[in-house]
Amino acid sequence: MASVWKLGEATVDDVRGELPRRRRSAYNTVQTVMNRLVERGLLERERRGRGFVYRARYDEAAYLWRAVSERLDDASPDARRAILQKLVGRLSRSDLDEVTRFANRIARERRRDG
Repeated sequence: MASVWKLGEATVDDVRGELPRRRRSAYNTVQTVMNRLVERGLLERERRGRGFVYRARYDEAAYLWRAVSERLDDASPDARRAILQKLVGRLSRSDLDEVTRFANRIARERRRDG
């Protein structure tokens, strides 16, 4: 997914080319993984010539939001609070400031909307 996000659209060869030489898998292995990502709805593909070009169906932020929110929805309130605290604790100072502003804005809107 990281290679497809970086490239915008990619063939199997493009993705293989992004992998470090020591970790480069066989063409068929990469193709199988990409086809499974198509089946899971994370990539889409379009035939071009004899092969396919793949694109992500979600940008990286949307994918992460979807994955994290699905897990948080199923978690208990205590577990949800604990993981959010750990995530916030890892933020840089500037990201923390941005999250604080965002949280304050949401709190004001919720008070206003009743």
